[in-house]
Amino acid sequence: MSESVLGFEDEPPAVSKSEETDTFMDEQAAIFRNLKPVCIAVNQIVLRYKTKNASAKEVILALETALQTLSTSTGLDTKLADYVFFPLSFVFRESKVLPSRATEIALDCLRILIEQGWQQNVGVEVCKQLLVLFGFLCGGDPIDGLSNVVTEGKSIAAVKCINSLCLHAPNAVSDLVASNESESIPVIGHTISSLLLSAREASAVELQVCAIQALNAMESCLFKKQMLRNFLPGIVSGLTKVLHPKTKLRRSYKVLECGLHAMTTILRKTLSNGNNSNQAKHTVEDTHNEDSSWIAATSAQVKQALANVVGLRYHERREVLEALFLLCMKVVDDCSNALGNCMSLMLETLACICCQDADLNTAEKDLLAMGRLLNRHVELPDLLKASTYDWISALPRVLQSTEAVKRLRHVRLITTAYRILSHTNSDLSVIDRALAVNLQESTIASIKQGSRISIQSLDTHLLQIAAAPYELPLSQIALRIDSLAILNSPQNHSLRDISLLVDAFDSTIPSTAIKKQLAESLQGKHSDQGLAYLWLSSKIFRHAAENEMKVVEFVDDPSDGNDSNKNFMEVVYSHCMKILSETAIEDEGQWRQQAVALEIIAWQSSYDKLRFRSELVDALYPILERLGSRNTVLRDHAMSCLNIVSRACGYQSASQLVIENADYLVNSVAVKLNTFEISPQAPQVLSMMVQLCGPTIIPYLDDVVETIFATLACFHGYPRLAESLFQFLRTIIDVASLTSSSTVERSGSDHQTTRRAPITSVADVGNLLQKRVLCMDQNQRALLRFEFGSGPAANVPWEPSDLPVNTGENVVREATSNLEFTEKRQQLPTKSYLMIQSIVRLGQHYLTQESPKLRLWLLQLTTSSCNILASNEDEFLPLINDIWPAVVGRLYDPEAYICIAASETLAKISQAAGDFVSSRVEVEWSGMRDLYKRAHSQIKSPNEERGSFGNFGSAYQVWEALLRMFVTLVMNVRMEAEMEDEVMELLGPLVSSRRDVRDALESLNADTVWLQQSLKRCDHSDFVELAVPSMNGFSFSELIL
Repeated sequence: MSESVLGFEDEPPAVSKSEETDTFMDEQAAIFRNLKPVCIAVNQIVLRYKTKNASAKEVILALETALQTLSTSTGLDTKLADYVFFPLSFVFRESKVLPSRATEIALDCLRILIEQGWQQNVGVEVCKQLLVLFGFLCGGDPIDGLSNVVTEGKSIAAVKCINSLCLHAPNAVSDLVASNESESIPVIGHTISSLLLSAREASAVELQVCAIQALNAMESCLFKKQMLRNFLPGIVSGLTKVLHPKTKLRRSYKVLECGLHAMTTILRKTLSNGNNSNQAKHTVEDTHNEDSSWIAATSAQVKQALANVVGLRYHERREVLEALFLLCMKVVDDCSNALGNCMSLMLETLACICCQDADLNTAEKDLLAMGRLLNRHVELPDLLKASTYDWISALPRVLQSTEAVKRLRHVRLITTAYRILSHTNSDLSVIDRALAVNLQESTIASIKQGSRISIQSLDTHLLQIAAAPYELPLSQIALRIDSLAILNSPQNHSLRDISLLVDAFDSTIPSTAIKKQLAESLQGKHSDQGLAYLWLSSKIFRHAAENEMKVVEFVDDPSDGNDSNKNFMEVVYSHCMKILSETAIEDEGQWRQQAVALEIIAWQSSYDKLRFRSELVDALYPILERLGSRNTVLRDHAMSCLNIVSRACGYQSASQLVIENADYLVNSVAVKLNTFEISPQAPQVLSMMVQLCGPTIIPYLDDVVETIFATLACFHGYPRLAESLFQFLRTIIDVASLTSSSTVERSGSDHQTTRRAPITSVADVGNLLQKRVLCMDQNQRALLRFEFGSGPAANVPWEPSDLPVNTGENVVREATSNLEFTEKRQQLPTKSYLMIQSIVRLGQHYLTQESPKLRLWLLQLTTSSCNILASNEDEFLPLINDIWPAVVGRLYDPEAYICIAASETLAKISQAAGDFVSSRVEVEWSGMRDLYKRAHSQIKSPNEERGSFGNFGSAYQVWEALLRMFVTLVMNVRMEAEMEDEVMELLGPLVSSRRDVRDALESLNADTVWLQQSLKRCDHSDFVELAVPSMNGFSFSELIL
């Protein structure tokens, strides 16, 4: 085809030189020269392809060259656009036979012509033809859809062309509608349908996004509200299908964001309260009244569509939530007249979106925007209050759901709505009452469903009594008390959600009405209902205490603050003290209430600080009482509460708190014992108190010890009571004996064991005579000084005791004895010493109790006390004289472990008392000897297997304990000759195998040990013939061993 076919000769189209400058002419000529060969090539190749003289590849290459040339050409005008469009029109005519890629490239070229060439100069007829073309290329032929398969690439290119046409030539689209509505409506309708179909059915995200963007651009071109209303049902229905969250095809967040913006645009243009000022310059004012019937029918359909769309309010992408938030804001703010039935739905959606904001700045921004919206429309707060009331009423049911996300959303929704309403001038008394009632019902239901639980320890770093807690400062202890894990069942999540709901409240929430109702509900409630009210009150109590502490930080006067908070705190605290005072800690059904009460006491002390010291008179004993609980959770709560109270009251440690308030504690326990209020808590509290405070508190307990023995005298027939009381007495002695800084004096025993005098040699006699001569010389010199009055002693008046009547040895001995007597007179026993002595002396009478455990504890108590009491011989030896018969009697106890304990006790006594018990051992010797022989006969030879249990059998353990006792007796107690012989007979066979036995017997009589060993070797015919030595002048006899 020649160049004249395109309408041009060798020169470019003539232009008016009066309108264009020479420079512009040169640019246009250059563009034309670049486009001309490309356009001719496209035109020729398409015609050749039609006659099957060219391949599809050649067509695509020609179109790609044209697209590349257009992309690099700047300064296109309308005539050049017309010139380029001419060959492209042949491509569109043959689109059914050409490859889709060719049509796609041609559409890209046409889009450049619209954006850079025609722009605002597109005519109405051309606009109509282009929309028809784009509609068919995008959605296919509705009549013969099978013959024209639409690909994604071609659809995307067609949709982009529609978008460019609406954006760069909006007047053409608007004029098309205004020119002849009967002809334009089908064109516009088909285009909109094609765009909605692409947005709904396409699989490519890019095509969906482009289709919605093009639809939004077309909506902006339809300035007449009445014209848009014709397409409103179809657009809203199509967009609803795209935005519905339950569609089979998962939508990209970009598609949802664009769809929500398109929905916002169409609703504002068609259902707004009045004409927008920005639209006034494009439209003619509507002179007819709004069709009320059409609005009524449409609003119902729009509400149904919006109900499906707002399902996106829980979408995970922030972009979608922002677009939905804008849609709801515009509907409420601009369409309140036409869509009045949607106001509650929109407000609920706004509240849902606000409660999901993770970013604090975004959350505050959304809350402020919603607050301004409620202030502009006075009817909206009542609608939000109605919705909030419904949410609160549904709280008990929702919290029982197994869906954690659903529960958490509901709790956050209530919190956000309440927060929004609290910043308005609305009356919230109804909401407050409903909130209090439903919170109580929810808590009761959760506790009832999880009433059967297994007690487990909380994951908290708490003080362990076994680790000497009185030595740890508060700086090394976790000073916090975790909220009680009331339920370990699956229903526990309900209480956590309720806790989140209460924790989300600020200083204005809950109001006085809620506090008042909760305070009234506490009285007279028991079991699960009382626990629910108390637990809920503890949460609100915590917030009230925190708010009051914030006020105290800035105001010196603690009386300033919120009166409702203070009254509520006083009521709850009094109720907690009543629970702790009147409830027994063994009551398994009430342990959770006691734990919550401890939490409240901890918060009260944190608020009162030093002022809480006055409350220790009543509060300290119940806290320590719970330290003896068998319930791990309750015990840990009590320990944490004690640490928090110690810090709040200004003490350095829990031990300092207990020590400085020991008079309160001792008085509380003494009152219970004096009134015969017998319970295991009193001795448990005393035991915990002694372990916390250490030996410094022991001097305060003398009256309590006397009361304990008076109680035992009245209730001696109750073994468990006696065990609990003696356990406390044992704790006193254990703490006193294990602590190196104890105030009770103790030192090693000074007793010396008296042995039989060794054989005196001639050298020993000579040394003794020499010492006596020396002493006589010193005595003679002293007499001369006294007689002649010379020396320093002459000026000193002398006493009869100064006369040198005795020898020198007697003088020294008398002076030493006088000094020791004076020191002993000055060393009087302390109060603690006398108390421990009294415990040991009075405890001997209970060694005949039926309870083996009690007998064991008493023997161990006596053993531990020997280290403490042995320091004062004048007090200790009479005590040994009193308790010896009772302790020796337990040596023959039928229980093996009692016999072992008695052996250890006797060994300790003999080690501490020394020769004082020699006569007593002599009296009891025959029984001890026979007992040892029986025990030794029950076990086999040491070289053979000792029964099935070996060394762990009871018989062997008894024999081992008796053996250690005999070894200790030999080492510390003087024995007569007959007893020594029997000891040698009993223990001699063990000399070679037991080092301790050998050392003991050698200290008793080393020669006898040597002889026995020699005889033993002879008995076994183990003779050793020694070589006879030789020396000049001497002769040696043969010696055989």
